[in-house]
Amino acid sequence: MKKINAYANTLAEIEALKKKLEALENDEGLKKSLEFKKKLEDLMAKYEVSPDEVINLLGGGGKVASKASASDKRRGTRPLKVYKNPKTGETVETRGGNHKVLNEWKEKFGKEKVESWLVS
Repeated sequence: MKKINAYANTLAEIEALKKKLEALENDEGLKKSLEFKKKLEDLMAKYEVSPDEVINLLGGGGKVASKASASDKRRGTRPLKVYKNPKTGETVETRGGNHKVLNEWKEKFGKEKVESWLVS
């Protein structure tokens, strides 16, 4: 039975991928990008120029991609969210989703209900 389920799931995934591929093939932005890529490759072949030479020609050469520092990898500060409980008038200000009172409210009243209390 596991193999039958795996087979059915794989068929469903294939169908979903086919639909996704069809949507991409009909995307005008993708068509333009592919056309540009093809023309660029044709020009590179015509003038016998490598991709690295094109990059250098356009001013991107000589720059070695360095690893991002730890500060570059950090996310920016999250926006402050303020929730106000309409039943008690109590407010909670948080920048993350792991606030004790907020989690208690979500358990008691449900996540969707508490999210509707978002003031800003």
